[in-house]
Amino acid sequence: MSNTPRRAHGWARAFQTVAVSLCGLAGSGYASAAEPAGPSVYLEGGKTFQQGGDTRMATIGLRLPVQRTLWDGRVTAAWDLYLSDWKADAVPGARSQFSQFGLVPMFRYRFDAGQSPWFVEGGVGVSYLNESYQTPNKSFSTQWNFSDHLGVGRSFGADRRQELGVYVKHVSNAGLRRPNPGESFVLLRYAYAF
Repeated sequence: MSNTPRRAHGWARAFQTVAVSLCGLAGSGYASAAEPAGPSVYLEGGKTFQQGGDTRMATIGLRLPVQRTLWDGRVTAAWDLYLSDWKADAVPGARSQFSQFGLVPMFRYRFDAGQSPWFVEGGVGVSYLNESYQTPNKSFSTQWNFSDHLGVGRSFGADRRQELGVYVKHVSNAGLRRPNPGESFVLLRYAYAF
């Protein structure tokens, strides 16, 4: 009997927990309507959500804001520079741990004409894996890949210096070489701006 329904139920519980946590932050105030002007450091962790894989990811990243706003302050831009550690089911005789370096331009939209603590953001950038990624179910043909990010989160604390968000990250070479199975992760992120 397949364990897919049980796995899906586990993800539903995880999303529910994150949603409740984010909603709990909704009551905390914030002192400023502007995005923090300085860089921020973030930590994120999660795992694949596709059937047939169990790769875990832990990331440390640096967000470098671009000092420009678009669309009357509702949209801001930043560069995300990150280093991720992937732990995967190993193919016999192959590597089970991989390092990923990435650079992604991100665009963030804040609700309520830029005044809301809630935001959505996304971006597409490039990443490099230190070795060819192989698991019992997947094999990447390239070490250079595109890295697509989409997230929702909330800023909180003094001057909105802290953030908590849920992100989906997809890594693949966009079909430039075969095979190109791609890998998708769901991640929880905490960030602190300086």
